[in-house]
Amino acid sequence: MTQGTSAVALAATALELRSVTKVFGATKALDGVDLSLREGEVHALLGQNGCGKSTLIKLLAGFHQPQGEPDAQVYGESLRLGSASSAAAAGLRFVHQDLGVIDDLTVSENLTLGASDQDRRWLSDGRERRRAQTLLDGLGIEIDAGAMVRDLGPAERTMVAVARALRDGVQAARVLVLDEVTAALPADEVALVFELVRRIRTMGGTVLYVSHRLDEVFQIADRVTVLRDGLLVDTVDTASISHDELVALIVGRPLEQFYPDPPAPRDDVVLSVNGLSGDVVRDVSFDVHRGEIVGIAGIDGSGREELPYLLFGAKPVTSGHVVVDGVRHDGLTPHDAIAAGMALIPADRAKRGATPSFSLRENVTLPRIPFGLGRWLSARAERREVGVWLDRLGVVPHDAEATLSTLSGGNQQKVVLARWMRCEPLVMLLDEPTQGVDVGAKASIYELLARSARVGASTVIASTDYEELAAISDRVLIMRDGRVVAEVHRDQLSVTAISELTLAASAAPAPDKES
Repeated sequence: MTQGTSAVALAATALELRSVTKVFGATKALDGVDLSLREGEVHALLGQNGCGKSTLIKLLAGFHQPQGEPDAQVYGESLRLGSASSAAAAGLRFVHQDLGVIDDLTVSENLTLGASDQDRRWLSDGRERRRAQTLLDGLGIEIDAGAMVRDLGPAERTMVAVARALRDGVQAARVLVLDEVTAALPADEVALVFELVRRIRTMGGTVLYVSHRLDEVFQIADRVTVLRDGLLVDTVDTASISHDELVALIVGRPLEQFYPDPPAPRDDVVLSVNGLSGDVVRDVSFDVHRGEIVGIAGIDGSGREELPYLLFGAKPVTSGHVVVDGVRHDGLTPHDAIAAGMALIPADRAKRGATPSFSLRENVTLPRIPFGLGRWLSARAERREVGVWLDRLGVVPHDAEATLSTLSGGNQQKVVLARWMRCEPLVMLLDEPTQGVDVGAKASIYELLARSARVGASTVIASTDYEELAAISDRVLIMRDGRVVAEVHRDQLSVTAISELTLAASAAPAPDKES
């Protein structure tokens, strides 16, 4: 079969869904949605959190039951939506953001997880590893089948999960669903996964690709379907639509309304970093003015991902100090940092930024618990105050007693922002603040940061999203080998400028480590 985007129009229909509806109580999560995937294409499914993407994937996987009897077919054969056995028999295979790989098992052992009893005949001794290695080699995955998964990098772990979904062969896996599998991967790791996806397409595989990262969609997808509020907005060829037009389809408004205009920073310095060093960061110095948004860019290992945690005292500082609002601090701890007026929003909100099993009320008030008369904890005061912040940040649902883990990624991130903005910090330190967040929630978060800047809060953002940095930063610092090697100011900020400087920095010779 001829492969490639130009030939996709001649391909057979791999998956056909017609008039798919799903209702939860009074809410229509999906309202008569159609979706059609062509054989040999990568088809992106996009939309804001709550648009119906996850519901559609769960219907395909058999987790939810649809309303009525929608028409669903795989290569012309009937598919019973809401049936896991029907999905498996039809050749639907799924890889989710939580990859489900086990660190304490080898790659070959992970590849057998979930296999039927009939398949388990190849579990004996060396045959297991040989068959696993053949599978990996056939997919072009350069991983030793005997390696422990705990020793693999993020992209390699993702590829192992994909290989497991394809263990019966690309032809048997008639539609591969990749659900946010790159959400936590940096750009260089995403490229490795995309090489595998392209090989699968070349081998005749069909991929339904779900992501919040629009740059990825333009790199990998042949077509894109957009959902909004449970309704189908449009299905278009990726080559026929611009980035700005795609954003407008997703959020329902033009891109020029997407990024708020931040205020001009003030002259006084609120954060001064002097000769700061840690495990990777080496002798970094810079100032942040009141109300200023400073971006930090750099490839993984450049020090970008370590810097916010050093500033907050969450990682050990080997030398240097910071000055916050005129007060010098040596050897900060997180407790000291909070007392000094600093806040940290880490990239991994589930493990390091919040407590998913706690309510929104508990998560928001944890850094500074409200007390009533006599210094007793006042539940009434707590609920009242949290309600104000949930309303101010537009958190959905507006329910202080809802469990954080039940919220969408964007709303969880708003709760994490609320807990710190409530403390009125002088400096907010953010690491990948919109990772795994849809474009609509991103717009809300950007407006929150601009609002904080207007009242004088300063922000330091470490991010691999160069579009984000270019749009919201007053200036961006470029890091390499633990040092700041370039600085781009607002009048020169663009995705191209940041990308070129980052790539130039990564390609340049390393500085003398003794200098």
